[in-house]
Amino acid sequence: MPPARPNSRRDFLKAASLGGLAFGATSVPALGATTRESAANSAQRLAKNVIFMVSDGMGMGTLSAAVDYLKLVHQRESHWLRMYREFPVVRSLCETHSATGLVTDSAAAASCWGIGERVQNGSLNVTADGRKPVTLLQRMKAVRKLTGLVTTATATHATPAGLVTNVSKREDQKEVAFQYLERGVDVVLGGGATYFSESLISAYKKVGYAHVTNRAQLLAHRGAGPLLGLFSKNYIPMEVDRLNRKELAAVTPSLAEMTQVALASLQGGSEGFFLMVEGGRIDHACHANDPIGAILDQIAFDDAIATVLKFIATNPDTLLIVTTDHGTGGLQVNGVGSEDFDSKLPSYNETDRTFLRLTQFNRSLEQVKLEAKDFKKPKEWQDLLVAATGLNFKAADLAKVIGMKTLTEAIPKYSGIGFTSMNHTGELVEFSAIGPGSALFTPFMRNDQVHAHLLRATGLA
Repeated sequence: MPPARPNSRRDFLKAASLGGLAFGATSVPALGATTRESAANSAQRLAKNVIFMVSDGMGMGTLSAAVDYLKLVHQRESHWLRMYREFPVVRSLCETHSATGLVTDSAAAASCWGIGERVQNGSLNVTADGRKPVTLLQRMKAVRKLTGLVTTATATHATPAGLVTNVSKREDQKEVAFQYLERGVDVVLGGGATYFSESLISAYKKVGYAHVTNRAQLLAHRGAGPLLGLFSKNYIPMEVDRLNRKELAAVTPSLAEMTQVALASLQGGSEGFFLMVEGGRIDHACHANDPIGAILDQIAFDDAIATVLKFIATNPDTLLIVTTDHGTGGLQVNGVGSEDFDSKLPSYNETDRTFLRLTQFNRSLEQVKLEAKDFKKPKEWQDLLVAATGLNFKAADLAKVIGMKTLTEAIPKYSGIGFTSMNHTGELVEFSAIGPGSALFTPFMRNDQVHAHLLRATGLA
């Protein structure tokens, strides 16, 4: 008699299908059925408010690293993961392609949400044949919903712009700033003051916008009415720099603070509101292969989630979406330590200790590059690397650091954080939703399907 062989995958699937027939089709729930069947997520209830949160450039590795950092360093749970534990969250995997191909940029990704069509990378809601469809926030304004945009990038950057504007080239941020006014976006908070001329700001003020330029002014703002807040000439500083430089912390609001003020400004509308909140610097940190930059900006985004969860606790007619537009850089926490399974020591036993070295980092690689702009000698780069990270480099490794590229390449070995590139990635991404209409979001979606679901959830389709 031949020896029994292990069950094959085919045998397993056959047994599973027979089990389903034996017990009836209803005994095997569809993926995600429990949360999609929750009364709180029913498509029969219309969402009065929509809060659309985007962690720009966040792959699952970035989310995982931030969760690990919170756990090991702050001994607390991520608010995003707490949301999964405490709420009937509908989760989806989302495909992030554009009309250009497998890898999107932020403009084409946001345009999928903005008009429900895939456009070429670099374009904001302008199709290949030149059409300029009505955008999502224009549709919201048409039914008298208030609208708002909050970001740590420039306020006119591709992701917020992709929900509002029709612009052939995303680089034309001055045109984006004009279209925000023309289309009546009620709250605009972020960086990018350089794209708002004095005459344009005067035009905003003329139609009733309050204009704030620093943290104190923002936190002192009270009441409803349109609001324009521009807190830096370009991007808002990365969170690691904001936390480590008192002069930045004093004048620069956090993403959670901007979100809180935006909610207070918008919640008085009788027909509700649409608010987009973007953690825009996660993408930039991953482009730079900056581990602490990405992790701390992801945590700042997580703090904004906590602010929003407090709001929806007393406003259950709000649809909350938390997602990303694409991955960037391929960040991963890698195992550190012996892989010899015959060793007396556990495999990867150095991982946690190595990861915790990130707590010594005190500035972003963006800030490092600024400080090094006039460097001419390798030792200047080497000394700055040690000062910025607090790491104890081996002499042979430190000697290889002669510029920004080699400085960046020296970090993974000593932090355990690796990247696959400095580019966007084509991976599937996390999409999560709670509140009225969440049941509309299927377990797998294309990014250009989100737009139609949002219209249905709010009764506009």
